Amino acid sequence: MTVQHMVWLKTPEGATNADMEDLIEKILRMKSIPSVIDIVAGKNHKDASHGYDYGVIMTYADKAAHRLYNEHPDHAKMRDEIKAMGVGMMALDFEH
Repeated sequence: MTVQHMVWLKTPEGATNADMEDLIEKILRMKSIPSVIDIVAGKNHKDASHGYDYGVIMTYADKAAHRLYNEHPDHAKMRDEIKAMGVGMMALDFEH
C-alpha cells in the first residue's frame, strides 16, 4: 500500500518568505532519496489553516520505503534544519 506523508509548516517569527521558499526548495530536493516516489509542496492559500502556511506531501511505495526515508541521513539533516529555524510543524501519515 502506498504511504502519503503530509507535513504542515508554520513560518517562525523573524523568518522571511525567502527563508521559507529556500526551505521548501531543499525539501523538494529530498526527492533524490531512493525510497521517495514523489514530493509536492506549496504555500497555503486557505484561511482555515490555523497559521500553517506551507504544505508538503511525500509519497512512498510502502511503510518500508517510508522507514528508509526516515532513517536516511539527508532526512535527519533536514529535520535538524527545520528545528533550528524554529519552524512549526505538524505531520500525518496514511496508507491507501
